Amino acid sequence: QGPPRRIVQSAKDIIFFYGQYADGGGGYGEYRIMPIDGREHDPRMDIVTTYMGHTVGHWEGDTLVLDSIGFNDQTWLGRGGYFHSDDMHVIEKLTRRGDEILYEVTVDDPQVLLTPWVMTPRILQLSTNPDAGLLPERGNCELYETEDVVTQIRH
Repeated sequence: QGPPRRIVQSAKDIIFFYGQYADGGGGYGEYRIMPIDGREHDPRMDIVTTYMGHTVGHWEGDTLVLDSIGFNDQTWLGRGGYFHSDDMHVIEKLTRRGDEILYEVTVDDPQVLLTPWVMTPRILQLSTNPDAGLLPERGNCELYETEDVVTQIRH
């Protein structure tokens, strides 16, 4: 997903909200809720694959370290078909420096990459706009062409 549009933290977890249309054009905002209490990965989660993987986090000083496993192989690392396997392992680091956040990502996928890929770090600028990062509410599903519906599966 790249860097989040909004970050919300509690004592036990952190939530990343991504922008509208983050789901590939359907119009729904995506989010990740990640524990940051220092726990290890549940070994069972490595075989339960999802689009965004299973993430656990911890703090190293002023840096939030997010460790993700359990990705399915149906997404790309970027435009242009940079595919990955379900063995991908992603480490994200976010370090706050004043009104900026340094965002770093390392991708390890021994089935596809000879060596880990390290993304060029990005500097995220914190907004002074109090409404920055507010996302529209998720849209509702509407049923079109009801005369053609013959089963419970509508999408």
